[in-house]
Amino acid sequence: MPDIHSSNTSGNGVLTRRNAIKALGGSGLALTAGCLDQLQSSGDWPSGQIEIIVPWAAGGGADRTSRAVADAAEEYTEVSWNVANQTGGSGSVGMNEAANSAGNGHTLGVAAPEIALYQHLDQDDLGPDDITPIMQYTEMPAALVVHENSDYSSVGEFVDYAADNPGEIDMAQSGNGSSWHLAGAGFADEADIELDFVSYDGAEPAITAVVNEEVDCTVVGAAEVRSYVNDGDLTALGVMYEEELDALPDAPAMVDEGIDIQIGSWLGHFGSGEMSSDLQEEIAGVYESVYDDDKFSSFLDENQFTQVQRGPSEFQEFIDEQYEYYGTLVEDLDIQV
Repeated sequence: MPDIHSSNTSGNGVLTRRNAIKALGGSGLALTAGCLDQLQSSGDWPSGQIEIIVPWAAGGGADRTSRAVADAAEEYTEVSWNVANQTGGSGSVGMNEAANSAGNGHTLGVAAPEIALYQHLDQDDLGPDDITPIMQYTEMPAALVVHENSDYSSVGEFVDYAADNPGEIDMAQSGNGSSWHLAGAGFADEADIELDFVSYDGAEPAITAVVNEEVDCTVVGAAEVRSYVNDGDLTALGVMYEEELDALPDAPAMVDEGIDIQIGSWLGHFGSGEMSSDLQEEIAGVYESVYDDDKFSSFLDENQFTQVQRGPSEFQEFIDEQYEYYGTLVEDLDIQV
């Protein structure tokens, strides 16, 4: 197993508050006005602006797709939807902010594999049981990209150099313990090479670091780097999927290059851990309309985001499965952050 080095250029602040009133009994409880606001009926939703907290920097897949969701959702709710970027802690700062918000449905968050990773990496107490899943709407296979002027024109050349020069290749990742960190580490493990991982606050800053030649490469979503590859700024060496992708048609599947890895990321939205099941279903109904919206569907298609729809119960089951999967992966790769 390769030695996995890690440097950090981002902040480590993490907000944590455990959910203590997700299920309240009916008798003998005196609720404060604040609690009543948190537990208001779904009939009061929406009563004002809705904010989606994106836990990574603007420009990445989570940010772009969330803005597309917000744009479409305004047509079905007649209130404004705003996207706010709250970065830090490999996404845990923003996810905690949304998970610990009032359960009135006016603050939503972005769920990604990191929600299934924090506890395994001892990064944060936040886990699948602390959120209320609304809907998953996309998945993103991982891609390995380098600068257009890189000495590597194929996965084989990249791996050969890394094997002969352990730890010399710098790989940007979207935060220590992030899904793209795990994808890059998994690639290094399968290729039996050592890489030096450098942490940034999200996929877009990691991509920018490669474009600016601060680092040698990165592993992020194929859809996230598509425009950079098309514009000639970056070269995609391979995708970590079972076959080639339309998003990066010139990049071979890693499995066809002798590296048996299929990994990526996924995105969906969630509500506060204090949200009622009735409100969860009401918001999910709006998200169903968004998912079927022609404009939103066209956005995903045109930007090569793979369309996947999982509603509340199916999304919860999927996140729980991801929790088990990443727990095994962290242990197998001996990831330390």
